[in-house]
Amino acid sequence: MPVHTLYRLTDIPPTHEGMLDALDTEQLDELRFLPSFPDEHLGCPALLVGGHFDIPRVGWCNEISSLTGVELELGKLDTAALLMLAVDGEVYAMGFGSGYRLVPEEHKDRSFGLRVAVRSVDPDFVQGVVRRSLSKQGRQDATRVSLGLHISRVGVRQHDELVRQIGGRLAASDIGLPGVGRISIEGATGLRFSTPTSPETLLRCLRALTAICAAPPVPELEFIEAVQPVTDARTVKRLDEELDRRLLDPRDDSLQIAVPSDLSADLPHTSSYRIQVGSAALPPRDHLDVSDVRARARVQHAVTPSEALRKGKISLLSSSGTVLASAPAIRWIETDVATGFEHRFLLEGEWYESGADYMASIERQVAELIPANPSVALPAWRPGEHERDYNLRVQDELGRAAFLCLDRTSVKNALHAHNGIEVCDGLGPQGELICIKPADGSSPLSHQFNQALVAVETLLHDATARERFHALVVERSGGTRTPPPDARPKKVIFGIHLKTGRDLTPATLFPFARVALVNMATVLRHDVEVEVVGIPAVGAVAASAPALASSPSS
Repeated sequence: MPVHTLYRLTDIPPTHEGMLDALDTEQLDELRFLPSFPDEHLGCPALLVGGHFDIPRVGWCNEISSLTGVELELGKLDTAALLMLAVDGEVYAMGFGSGYRLVPEEHKDRSFGLRVAVRSVDPDFVQGVVRRSLSKQGRQDATRVSLGLHISRVGVRQHDELVRQIGGRLAASDIGLPGVGRISIEGATGLRFSTPTSPETLLRCLRALTAICAAPPVPELEFIEAVQPVTDARTVKRLDEELDRRLLDPRDDSLQIAVPSDLSADLPHTSSYRIQVGSAALPPRDHLDVSDVRARARVQHAVTPSEALRKGKISLLSSSGTVLASAPAIRWIETDVATGFEHRFLLEGEWYESGADYMASIERQVAELIPANPSVALPAWRPGEHERDYNLRVQDELGRAAFLCLDRTSVKNALHAHNGIEVCDGLGPQGELICIKPADGSSPLSHQFNQALVAVETLLHDATARERFHALVVERSGGTRTPPPDARPKKVIFGIHLKTGRDLTPATLFPFARVALVNMATVLRHDVEVEVVGIPAVGAVAASAPALASSPSS
């Protein structure tokens, strides 16, 4: 099936008249684009416009002339078509060829494609993420993985980055497409996927997408929607007033230029930019400068500077001067406003608040790291027992094949040449690094989490450390444990005994330790699984879990 981008449009009546009114009919008349209404064939109100953009002389002819003195008169035709459909009260649009340039910018539902992806992509097969930093203005990062990764391995910094696009795989049937196979989709403002050519299948797909938008997100992808725009009207008004002050002050240096995420694909084909704010447009620029945008915003007297930017636009131009894409001028400006304990950011034309869902997110992640049904059960802690004695007892009770005690051992490398690093307290049967800690407060646990982070990253990236850790395991096990020479850690298990006498749960873990745990796991989980297991006191009932079983291969 062909791949196209589908948009959902807002504030358009689902009628022929509504769809026509949303288009620039004067431009279409000038270009001689012909409209048709294929309702009967599609089974819904529909509008199709098609034609071509005639470029009599492409821009690089000028370059050839300057370089060679030879005049070339070469042009091209860009064919384009736009299909708009009204299905169950929703209006959708899909461009063919250069038809995407006809989609009315002001009517695009900018959350549509991302909203579908967050509710349908398999979190184990995420193939791409584009995000903007909330802490470094103008920065946009993209991660592409053709085969797909679990979302936790992509490296999105929750509450520090705003995800603008996500792509991945899902079952074709999930979006109303035939067959039992899997397809790839990419969701941002629009949804890019293999679109059906059968009218019946297309309508079924559109209805499925409408239903997906109304469903809750996939749990592992829910955090993407945690950073939400500021919706309080008074707060937005106050922030816009601060933006107005900055736009009017030529000495202000807090405004940054940033390309809207959905226009980044057009950048390699862009030769110049055109700024139109108010009735006049500046001559095309070969680069964008905040001073040019500010200059146009300052001279609009009928509206405020911020309103002028929302109504104005900045366009990407090809070498021939053809408009490749446009976006409201406000979407090209980034800044941040800090007032007291609150920190808000202007991104893509909207104000966002960082950290509004921070603590709730911490609680959710801690609950994932301390499962109700842990993968292993560690022996109960005896009254007055010291950590060293406990680790040796676990080795005696379970055997070295299941728990090899490595407490108070160290591995040295160039960075840790003096005292070395203690990798773990015990090595599990499948090579799990098991870290044991009794604690009556956050401090020892935070230290343990940081120590584990250093140890794991050292083993992942330092061949010398891996070689010496391998030798340590062979020595301590008397040759009964011989991990592969290139073995890297795959899982870290933290066994925690609360000296308070309480069972370990997400609620009983000390508050500062929760934050330290999540921060550590966020870094490690890109390569290593993290799990926290409670160690009960003798006489308490432990959570149901299998005991550590030996593995002859580890």
